[in-house]
Amino acid sequence: MRGAAGNKNIRGASLIELVMVMLVLALFGVTIYTLIATGADTQKRIMNEKNAQSDARVALSYINVRLRQNDESGKIEIKKVDITGENAILIQNRSSGYEYDTWIYNYEGGLYECLVDPGEQPNELFSFYVIDAELFETSIDGESGRITNTVYYSFDGEWKHLSSSIYLRSR
Repeated sequence: MRGAAGNKNIRGASLIELVMVMLVLALFGVTIYTLIATGADTQKRIMNEKNAQSDARVALSYINVRLRQNDESGKIEIKKVDITGENAILIQNRSSGYEYDTWIYNYEGGLYECLVDPGEQPNELFSFYVIDAELFETSIDGESGRITNTVYYSFDGEWKHLSSSIYLRSR
């Protein structure tokens, strides 16, 4: 009899050990899952910020190239665009029989370029989308010929920006 009671205690102990091992494994699994989920969220957040920052860099690069391509006396101005009321870049092209104006401006979260007849304002229907740019500001120092461009983007509810300045050689 004594042997049977001892066997019962051993089986009870084995069941408790099995339940404890399962609890430890479950706790370990939950911990690993939490770490992986947190890591994935962090990676997604970092990639979203890098993509927004990359778009801002591309926008500034695009603007800088267009300004450098057209750096001639009296060709580049900063003017307000009627459709947004914000400053935009106006490049006046007057060469070899072709006369047109190129506007680079921000509209509804994007950077746009529009080619129009001289003296006309840009029209969003005929504009070319360049890249996402939540907000774009431009200004010129008439004395030094320095154009400063700033592209803003939001990330996690916080506004961030990248800026660049170009000194026009033609001034």
